[in-house]
Amino acid sequence: MKKNKDILKDWAFAFLGVGFLVIGFLIHKNSAGRDQMMTVVPYLFIALGCGVFGHFTGNIMKYYSIKNNEDLMRQLEIDKKDERNILITEKSKAKAYDLMIYLFAAMVLIFSLMGVDKLQIVIIVAIYLSIQVYALYWSSKLENKM
Repeated sequence: MKKNKDILKDWAFAFLGVGFLVIGFLIHKNSAGRDQMMTVVPYLFIALGCGVFGHFTGNIMKYYSIKNNEDLMRQLEIDKKDERNILITEKSKAKAYDLMIYLFAAMVLIFSLMGVDKLQIVIIVAIYLSIQVYALYWSSKLENKM
């Protein structure tokens, strides 16, 4: 179970997320299309605020829902460390990765046929290849380990 110090940190980060949201909306409201960079900044603040707020609010809700229930807390800890659940999670990630590879390749092909700017296609291909190299690295490392 989390300590009081951890839950206070979660509350602080949740309020920080709300702050980012408010700042993003204020920047968006007050920037009347000045330049290209200023049109992107508010949306970055809003996205960052939503992510931070959502993550830490989830932690807070989990803390208060299991705070006084020792059996539920123990069961969640067992479920978290259960080998079967870990295997299911890893298998689902592997399946998602397999789908992502085909979708990425299709996206590169579609963008190429659409005549999208070459720099954007090169960036997407670089990301695709970096994912492949990363997968190859881990495959090799795990193969040597096992």
